Amino acid sequence: MKNMKDYDIIVVGAGPVGSTYAYKMAKMGYDVALYDMKNRIGHPLQCAGLVSTNIDKTKNLPREFIDNEIQGANLTSPDMTSITVSKQDTAAYVIDRIYYDKYLANRAEDAGVDVFYSTRVYDVDIENTTIKTKDDTYSSDIIAVSCGPNSQTAKKMNPEVEDESFLAMQYIVSTLNEDTSFLDINVNMNILPGFIWSIPVSYREKRVGLFTNGSYTQAEMILNSALKSTDVVVDKSHGIIPRFNPQKCIVKNNTILLGDSASQVKPTTGGGLIAGFNSAQIAAENSDLMLKEHDNNYLLRYEKQYHERYDNEFKTQINVQKILEDLSEDDVNFMFRQLKECQADKIISKYGDMDDQSILIKELIKSGVIFKLLPKIGIRRLKNIWKSQ
Repeated sequence: MKNMKDYDIIVVGAGPVGSTYAYKMAKMGYDVALYDMKNRIGHPLQCAGLVSTNIDKTKNLPREFIDNEIQGANLTSPDMTSITVSKQDTAAYVIDRIYYDKYLANRAEDAGVDVFYSTRVYDVDIENTTIKTKDDTYSSDIIAVSCGPNSQTAKKMNPEVEDESFLAMQYIVSTLNEDTSFLDINVNMNILPGFIWSIPVSYREKRVGLFTNGSYTQAEMILNSALKSTDVVVDKSHGIIPRFNPQKCIVKNNTILLGDSASQVKPTTGGGLIAGFNSAQIAAENSDLMLKEHDNNYLLRYEKQYHERYDNEFKTQINVQKILEDLSEDDVNFMFRQLKECQADKIISKYGDMDDQSILIKELIKSGVIFKLLPKIGIRRLKNIWKSQ
């Protein structure tokens, strides 16, 4: 029985996380509506499209959307000290996010979700579990908001929490890549704790981008200077990456936040696809129990289980990020030289994980390598990293 509700579940935002949650709930047999203000899902491209192979565990990525497989990375400091790290097997996938996002939305629709494109949701009434569009008001038992970092619902649920974010900018570049198995990461002091990336998509295309605390004008100038003379820019995009905030409320009454709206992103890289998919799974399991047992506490359990899964890891990454923000150019160059001298590339290659970065921090501490960096990190900061392990 739907108790005179229009839907069991309304999802606001047909990005990858919202579409995945809608799909999971429809597969459980619920009446689901999915609203998105865009008429073309996936446009414009607003992410690097690089994801670790940990995404395989979510069973959510068909191989047809993988453009390239990455084995490792070349990390370069301001004074051009370079460290190369790699895995024996594939470490990450370069994916076609535009077609992948479309696939996820279409999959939800094929599962029975009523999808409404070009439909702006003007208001989410948290008290009455309703949404308002241009034409009408619709009710449900659960509302899931997954409409990006500028969500007004997230702000309504967190009136005292100040949202922090980075600017991300990326170019699609026509070029000639001699090696498509390694990406390049360059440290630029003007954008720390952000960095510049160059991701090979194929032998003839790459994605060059950055994220920063700075302005659009500064970001564009830095990105332009990172291009080679033979590079031809064929497309440009930019967007906002939210900063993870453990104080952010993501459940209120029968409304939940997912994905970027919930700031479910890795602090050091801004990536949120895997964390978003895992959070969508946690939310779906608890939404199912809430609807079956008519107990709102299951939605609160979603929030609790999400924090249990990610808080320690993300807090570790925040502490690393804070260290990077305070470093001088000499500090960064010194750290790169020390890491190279200690052959830290072998440790990073073995234990480095794009998603669970605390594993690598533990190994750097156990091996003693991190103590070589103490003159620049400081005891207090090292203790902060240690406490979050």
